[in-house]
Amino acid sequence: MSAPMKKSHTEVQIKLEGKVMLFRDIPSSKLKPIARALKAYSEEIIPWRELAKDRIKAAGGESAHMVKSAREGAGLTQAQLADKLNIPQSNISQIETGKRSVGKNLAKRLSRIFNLDYRVFL
Repeated sequence: MSAPMKKSHTEVQIKLEGKVMLFRDIPSSKLKPIARALKAYSEEIIPWRELAKDRIKAAGGESAHMVKSAREGAGLTQAQLADKLNIPQSNISQIETGKRSVGKNLAKRLSRIFNLDYRVFL
């Protein structure tokens, strides 16, 4: 007498617009065409750095671009961000134009304000 075989579970997570959708026990006959379609699409995606290269260059570098983008995304002015960091507004201006670097300490303080990993500002 043969023992019942344990069915392996298929689990797929797709993150879309900040929501994670979980799919379980998808038959492989249905999953393979979906995987092929997603792979074909993923190969067409242009890395964000490539898309933003002109803005990064105009901003004075990636750190400058990230600080300015995070600030604008949060709807803060340079003065408001400077107040939160307890530094002069001119420092924020210099950072955003690439004339001043973002050190590790400041990057960590920015990360707490914007709820991002500090390394994005370095």
